[in-house]
Amino acid sequence: MKYDNKITTKPVWEGNTVYNETVWPVDFGGELVVPLLYRADKIISVTDTTYQTEYKEGTDYELKDGGLHILSGGNIKITEKDGFLLKKPQKDSPLSIAASCGGWLFFSEGDGITKKQICVTYEHSDKWGAKVPQKTEKLPKIREKIRRKEPFGFAFFGDSITYGCNASGMKEINKPPYMPIWPKMTVEYLNNICEVSYVNRAVGGMASKWGAEKLYELFKDDKFDLMLIAFGMNDISVNGFEENTEKMIEEALKINPDCEFLIVSTTLPHKLAAGFWGEQYKQQEILQRICDKYGDKTALVPMTDMHSALLQKKRFFDMTGNNVNHPNDFLASVYAQTVLRVLGVL
Repeated sequence: MKYDNKITTKPVWEGNTVYNETVWPVDFGGELVVPLLYRADKIISVTDTTYQTEYKEGTDYELKDGGLHILSGGNIKITEKDGFLLKKPQKDSPLSIAASCGGWLFFSEGDGITKKQICVTYEHSDKWGAKVPQKTEKLPKIREKIRRKEPFGFAFFGDSITYGCNASGMKEINKPPYMPIWPKMTVEYLNNICEVSYVNRAVGGMASKWGAEKLYELFKDDKFDLMLIAFGMNDISVNGFEENTEKMIEEALKINPDCEFLIVSTTLPHKLAAGFWGEQYKQQEILQRICDKYGDKTALVPMTDMHSALLQKKRFFDMTGNNVNHPNDFLASVYAQTVLRVLGVL
């Protein structure tokens, strides 16, 4: 198996098959049965996250009570508890992440964590059971361009998540399965419908204040009809978040008065990562208020709702690329799916 845009953009909230759902086998003691997003009826395949190594049912794993039972003595590598929740700070890491429960969280950029995870493809009969993103009735100009299959320019702005950190296909990693960062994945899907030009000026580590200060300077020479704004992970407090987001919209409108906007609420950080969890969960309501204020020009992409729904069934560390705040390929694909659904093409 290799990366396939049609498979990766298949909505996780629809159908009866989940493709390449990621889990991180961590041994906290007792039988190692990993929960999945749905109660699995049949496991089709289990591979490493490069899709290059396939594990064997009955030798490496088995289906048990709807979850994935990792068998001892098999070929699936298991992370011991002391390798997940550390007793001492990491010496080989640029950051030492204190755990709110005591000790330190294992942290890594690049593929240091995703190579510890595995991918599960399985069939299920139970249903999503949570909110699903809705096709917007806003953004009339862009929706009409898509309907007519006319070209348009799509600009992306945000923090490290929108930059694409920890995606296997980001230029700094570039390892199998070479899954594109989610903005490129989104545009790749749209290019099957119409010609979409692409610019991404997201920068890691930045918050909404920086975005408000820099948007005009960074995009003033670009041509775009649709701008996606996705800050929030680094806004630990909501103080100024609403004003900063509105300023970004206004600065973009100075460049193109006819521009329309997708405003993305953030996924949530790891609750165990001390210093990273804050008021991110409050931001989606603020962004909805902004979208209401700007009428047809702005539509919300509810990634906070989507991540919260996933977290009802899956553990945070099964979907992360750094164990703190970055998505892995699986969660990044949900970003693309949600944006495409809001645009009404999925």
